[in-house]
Amino acid sequence: MIQIPKEVYKKFLKFALENANPLERSRYWRECIGLILGRINDESIIVTDIIPIGSGSSVFVDISDYEKVFSLISFERIDQGEVIVGWAHTHPGLGLFFSGTDIETQRTYQSMHSQSFGLVLDPTKINSQSPGFNIYRVDSYTSRPYTVDFLFNEEFDFLSVHEQLTQELFEIPEILPALTAKHTVSWKDISLSLDGPSHAHLNEPFLLKLVLKMPHPQFFRVTYNVKIYNASTSHTQDFVEKREYFHESLDSGTLAVFSLVTNNTNRIFLQLINMRIADYNQKYLDSPVLGFEVKIQE
Repeated sequence: MIQIPKEVYKKFLKFALENANPLERSRYWRECIGLILGRINDESIIVTDIIPIGSGSSVFVDISDYEKVFSLISFERIDQGEVIVGWAHTHPGLGLFFSGTDIETQRTYQSMHSQSFGLVLDPTKINSQSPGFNIYRVDSYTSRPYTVDFLFNEEFDFLSVHEQLTQELFEIPEILPALTAKHTVSWKDISLSLDGPSHAHLNEPFLLKLVLKMPHPQFFRVTYNVKIYNASTSHTQDFVEKREYFHESLDSGTLAVFSLVTNNTNRIFLQLINMRIADYNQKYLDSPVLGFEVKIQE
């Protein structure tokens, strides 16, 4: 069994987030790599530290690089029985797996010590039930990777740690008070509303509908911008590249359907902002913000 302290997990997750800012587009993310120190006791390994080594579009630490790495490990730690027990690297946004290169790297580690292991972290896979990483070894006969059991030295909420580090590392805009916007806005006998589920499942798409209601047929035109607020990071981004939508209608009905999917968040807000309404006389009315909140279930 492999034992991992919470603080070691936080240290490597912080290194991963510094190279894969969740508030930036994924094309700017970089993989990173580190060496894992620990103590080996019979069949168990107690992890003591993960030392960051480097980052880039593709990372790899060759055995020839170890001389540089050893300079980071003090003689005092070596005297206390700490040794290199494995390696850790990230696959930000790509999932948890061993690539062909990872398999060959792991085989090299296991040739030095059979209990060595590799840790793969993808911060986008962190949720309340998962720390976002797997630990692997490689079968010496088939060269196929397999997962290894691990445990933490204490219980804690993985998602809360992710949110805390994100807030510490990056400047995050506050969620605007307008997020309390109503589901429905009305003008005289005309109303617009956002309808949808109160809850949705993680990683599964759900629909929100923009519905128009009026007592009798008449010309109606509405324009607006769409924004999404991810409540786990308080981060806001445009829903699509096209900033403005407009719809024209002569009767009640559904004007638009928004298909959304989310991960690594507790809830999501959709807002229609800068909304303007025009009748057949081209008289414009400025609307309050129209919003909808959906809570995410595991």
